Amino acid sequence: MTNFSFRALALSVVATSLLSGAVSNESKLSNFLQSKYSQNPSIKNLQVQVIDSRVVPNSSRWKGIKLRLSGKYNGKVFSENQIFFTDGKNFTETLTSFNGRNWKTIFTPKIQAKHYSKTNLLFGTEDSAHKIVIFSDPLCPYCQRSVPALLDYVKKYPKTFAVYYYHLPLERMHPASVTLTKLMYLAQIRGDKDAVSKAYFSQVSAKESSAIKIVDAFNKATGLNYSLKDINSQVVSSEAQHDKDVAKELEVRGTPTVFLDGKKTGGNFYKNVKIVD
Repeated sequence: MTNFSFRALALSVVATSLLSGAVSNESKLSNFLQSKYSQNPSIKNLQVQVIDSRVVPNSSRWKGIKLRLSGKYNGKVFSENQIFFTDGKNFTETLTSFNGRNWKTIFTPKIQAKHYSKTNLLFGTEDSAHKIVIFSDPLCPYCQRSVPALLDYVKKYPKTFAVYYYHLPLERMHPASVTLTKLMYLAQIRGDKDAVSKAYFSQVSAKESSAIKIVDAFNKATGLNYSLKDINSQVVSSEAQHDKDVAKELEVRGTPTVFLDGKKTGGNFYKNVKIVD
């Protein structure tokens, strides 16, 4: 994604009047934005698509509408989601209740049954009492401080915890994590699941560009003997794309992002969970 943001444009008012007419609120808003943004000469091939629409819980008039705006900005392709609120006559980017709730949260994606994928199951079983979903980058400093300890703890209690691990290498900040992640995928596929935790201790710079050096660091950290050829497979590439797609679907942008039984959490939450093993 580029650095382009619609918030940088003129539509930054708290509320703006919409055109009247016997059309749905969704169509009013998307048509208005299509017309307004298209006036910017820097934007080409603009498409405004309604993704979702929900009634604001404490209001009979206001609806939240999630849009995907895509096209080209100064020649660069962009695609981003935006949430607006409208009562059919006005619209605003932010709507907050008097008790402080930001109503954009009605669009927060939720963990679904399909996200508890067998492919991503690292420890525990489908019948474990609690389900943990982790999105992590092995070269993220925050992940390095918390994820290995979490994994080492929960794997001792398979009846209590099922851990579903999603690889999310932050390529721009930690380019070496892309290759390191592929090695971790391979370890999972081959059943060397403890290597996922050990990989966090690979002595390699996050900016390292030599794949051979990254493989060597991984092997030293895990005690395995993988080669560069091993990770250049369709299976590894497919699994890597799958995890990226899920992260995008759940709007996970940073690491570590952790869910316990479908709710986002953090810290040493797992130590407060009653053990049933």
